[in-house]
Amino acid sequence: MQQRLRLTRNNDINRVRQDGQSLANALLVLVYLPNQLKHNRIAIIAGRSVGGAVQRNFAKRRLRSAIQSLALKLNQGYDLVLIARKPILTVDYVSIVDGLNNLAGNAGLVKDEIH
Repeated sequence: MQQRLRLTRNNDINRVRQDGQSLANALLVLVYLPNQLKHNRIAIIAGRSVGGAVQRNFAKRRLRSAIQSLALKLNQGYDLVLIARKPILTVDYVSIVDGLNNLAGNAGLVKDEIH
C-alpha cells in the first residue's frame, strides 16, 4: 500500500475511532470518517487480543490483501480503520473478503455499479 494511502499518525487514528461511524462483524471492525482528500487513507490494527506478534502480523497481512482487492470499488475521500478480531486467524481468505465487502456496502462506501 502506498505511503500516501496509509493512515499512520496516532492522532488521526484516534480521531477516526472517536468521531467516525463503526460497523462490525465476527472478523473485523470497520470505522470510517470522511476526510478532505481525494483518496482514502487506511489503517489496519490487530491488538493483543488477536494473539502474539506472529498472529497479529498474519491478520494484518490478510486484511491488507483483502482491502487491496476492494480498493477500486470504494468511494474516495474517507479515512478507514480496520480492526482485526481473533476469528480472522481461523477463517479462509474468501470469508474475510466477503465480510469486508459486506461492511463496506452497509457503510455506503462501495461505488454504485451501473449495469
